[in-house]
Amino acid sequence: MIQAYNYLLENFPAKRAVMYPAKNRKELKKVYDDIVSLSKRSPYCKIDLTKENQEYAIGVKESALELKSKLNNILNPQISGFQSKTVSVSDESILSAKLLNENTENLPSTIQIQVNTLANVQVNRGKELMHSSYALPVGKYNFQVDVLEETYPLTFVQKDRVNNEESIKNMADFLNQSVPGINASVEKSNSREYSRILITSDMSGRFGEKNYTFEDTKLYGKGVVDFFGLNRMEKASACADFELNGVEKQTATNTFTLENTLHISLHNSAEQPVTLRITPDSNQILTAVDSCLSTYNSIIGLAKDRTLNNKEHYSASKLIGEMKSLEKLYGEELTACGIRALEDGTLKIDDSLAVSAAEDGGMESLFTRENGFIARLMDKAEAIAINPMEYLEKTIVTYPNNEKNSFNNPYVTSMYSGLFFNSYC
Repeated sequence: MIQAYNYLLENFPAKRAVMYPAKNRKELKKVYDDIVSLSKRSPYCKIDLTKENQEYAIGVKESALELKSKLNNILNPQISGFQSKTVSVSDESILSAKLLNENTENLPSTIQIQVNTLANVQVNRGKELMHSSYALPVGKYNFQVDVLEETYPLTFVQKDRVNNEESIKNMADFLNQSVPGINASVEKSNSREYSRILITSDMSGRFGEKNYTFEDTKLYGKGVVDFFGLNRMEKASACADFELNGVEKQTATNTFTLENTLHISLHNSAEQPVTLRITPDSNQILTAVDSCLSTYNSIIGLAKDRTLNNKEHYSASKLIGEMKSLEKLYGEELTACGIRALEDGTLKIDDSLAVSAAEDGGMESLFTRENGFIARLMDKAEAIAINPMEYLEKTIVTYPNNEKNSFNNPYVTSMYSGLFFNSYC
């Protein structure tokens, strides 16, 4: 008995998602009543108390409890993957989308977006200047930058006589440090001997409107705006133009949010609308389903290993046979959800079919149907957990005396096995 208990501590119970299968007195009382009823109806048996038998019985019971726990979890609205949502996009090269939260009640189940034009930021490309030339004289250069509704008066100081390549770099650094809302950098031209300044705005704007402009403020002489060509606009800013379920919309950027729930990023324009659908999150659902099947298969594996070790372990074969009967009875239901029964009795997921079933609600129906496979499997897991001795070889000593109302047979599993009732509480 002590050896079996030590084995239980090291190897079982399996890490069940819910610690206690019976979570209240009512459930605990039902388990107790089922055990008493079973004891009254069962014959008294003699069991060989070998370490192998004890470990097998413990393993079967714990796997059954784990399976029952996982099935309960997947049906629990607060835990179940069936409550998780995601968004599928028909063409992610045009746009992408992600849910910011699970509250999708205010969103339509299907959204169509046709992207006509993307939002553009203003782009200014300056004059191409030869690197080796020393064209900008030493001095102070006053100019101003207007960005949207803000004006920034600036003074650029050329302390030393440097070549154009260094002057362009100094101006780009100066603008980045002095003017918010724009980004300046040095751009190489097609000829290696020339460079120019490249300026972009952080945000787009209405078509044709300038987000920023430069102006020399010195009354005489040549200023830096003219020297670098800071006002040479190559591309005007523009808002994104798209249709949302047939209604024309515009945004200043290529990203926006619907109902504070769905974040959308536009990537390319297209002639055809892109369809977005709010669907169950197949990844979370299939992860939970796969976990359940893994525990289911572990019960089959325990029984299979026992029959391989000894052909006379016919009770383990009985367990496999009962599981196979369930699979055969609900074969069509399982196949429709992409779950395939293998020859040895284990279950395997067909990813493509299972993903479709998860997204169209078929997988949820499999788990929530009152008289379906999962409902029967829950009953079977409970029966195995209460009486794993059913699948262990034993010799009948006496049958119950049903003529005496007060006659109760001992609960066989309490004789040795560590299948303690307090596993439930």
